[in-house]
Amino acid sequence: MVAPVLLSREALHQLVVATTKRLALHHVPGQDRRITAENVYQSGNRWNLPVILDLMEQLLLPGSALQGCDHLDHCLAQIDAGQRILFLAEHAGNFDVPAFFYLVGRASLRYQRILDRLIYIAGRKLNEESEVVKMYTEIFSRIVIVPRRELLGPSHAEGAAERGARLAEEHTAATINRAAFRRMAQLKRNGHIFCLFPLGGRPKGELDNVPVKETTSYLKAFDLAYPIAMVGNPLPATAGPMELEVPIQDRVVFRVGAPLACADYLMASRVAWESAGAPLDFEQFTANRVMDLLRELHRAAADGGGAGT
Repeated sequence: MVAPVLLSREALHQLVVATTKRLALHHVPGQDRRITAENVYQSGNRWNLPVILDLMEQLLLPGSALQGCDHLDHCLAQIDAGQRILFLAEHAGNFDVPAFFYLVGRASLRYQRILDRLIYIAGRKLNEESEVVKMYTEIFSRIVIVPRRELLGPSHAEGAAERGARLAEEHTAATINRAAFRRMAQLKRNGHIFCLFPLGGRPKGELDNVPVKETTSYLKAFDLAYPIAMVGNPLPATAGPMELEVPIQDRVVFRVGAPLACADYLMASRVAWESAGAPLDFEQFTANRVMDLLRELHRAAADGGGAGT
């Protein structure tokens, strides 16, 4: 990698402004912003892929790398074998995905088969919060869902109108999520790979480090799961709107770990759950185990080394 010029915060802001203007040339404002059961699958806007990869070229510092390529080679063989494949990825910020595409694509042309099949499981907020955020996220193929955390629970203080609105929103979310799982099943049969972030959203503090229990449901729907850790973060999350986040230049390392046979992993997790007598339900217990695995892989990535573990 040629060392990029180190940029000031203002220069980084201007770089994003220039990138956004380039993206706008191949972006249709308002298209598929509102999520319904009919548009849960959104194919990537690959016209803009070179633009975001140019940005990654400026943001990723020397030492940025992909570790565990042997496991991606294993993944290629499993695609040919017809296995249903899930990536379980550590989440840091909204530039995780383009950074991964940049480093995987740079590692070898043979991995383009993986990138071409990769579909991210994304919350609808990335579509609906902002036109600018949508402009960036739509570059990559997504199945859009309504996360359970997004829904308000019942309250003793709610009136009839509030209760009606809450139930209507729950119905809408359920309709969207059922459609998403049906579409996912079709795409899996066609050899697509799905990527889930077990944390759900980007971590902004200790309270955001609890994985979503739906992780366990996804594991039940796939044959193999490849854990992927990430060290570094070119777009740290803030408490404000996503579109106002300013990137930084950082060394980014992804480490792909050894695949998990999902059925075996779930069986071992149930045995561990029953033995531990944990107060958590099985789904949350298993999701926590997945995050423990990703944290272990993260430490290995930070320490360096070639192959994933």
